[in-house]
Amino acid sequence: MFIERPPLLYRLLFPEAVWRVKGRRNSKVVFLTFDDGPIPEETPWVLDILDHYGIKATFFLVGDNVRR
Repeated sequence: MFIERPPLLYRLLFPEAVWRVKGRRNSKVVFLTFDDGPIPEETPWVLDILDHYGIKATFFLVGDNVRR
């Protein structure tokens, strides 16, 4: 089951992006993404929780936040 399907235009504009991961239909896997970071008040807490449970995640960074 896929909850989100990016619009065809996005998939055509970014053909090298990974939109689906094949071969995981019967695995218990959740893919996490975090947008709009890093945020000094929140990001360390999120990283500690993920580290504690051995969870991998992807972070998308916003340029203004990276500079700070």
